[in-house]
Amino acid sequence: MRFPKYGNYSLDISGNMLEVFATGAWNLRTTELFVEEMHELIAKFDNRPWAALMDGRRWVLATPECQTCLADAIKVNITRGLCRSAYVLDTGMVKRAQLERTHPGKQREFDVVGYEREYFETYFKALNWLHNDGYSPIER
Repeated sequence: MRFPKYGNYSLDISGNMLEVFATGAWNLRTTELFVEEMHELIAKFDNRPWAALMDGRRWVLATPECQTCLADAIKVNITRGLCRSAYVLDTGMVKRAQLERTHPGKQREFDVVGYEREYFETYFKALNWLHNDGYSPIER
């Protein structure tokens, strides 16, 4: 399988969810562009509760600088209504370990009350978990 030289992503808002599809190896510039576009999109939630569903099965990893940038962005998202994050990854533990470094709960000075994240091997299991907590790509 061939991957692009630099990572890529697509973002979409559906219902009360932000859907993210990440591919390739991310560098800091890709991450900064992603965060900027994501923050513009989530303004549509108007600080109401929302969830993120990230499909990272075709994502190849990121630099440590990317992890710091993502961790900061997740903190901002939580202050703007993010309540659940569902990550769809393949079976390896390396991607999950990298994503765990972005969890704001790892930093004592940040309060993550009301925020949960889970990891899944299939998109539909992640979608089901979010649906059970009231998050759906279908408008209500």
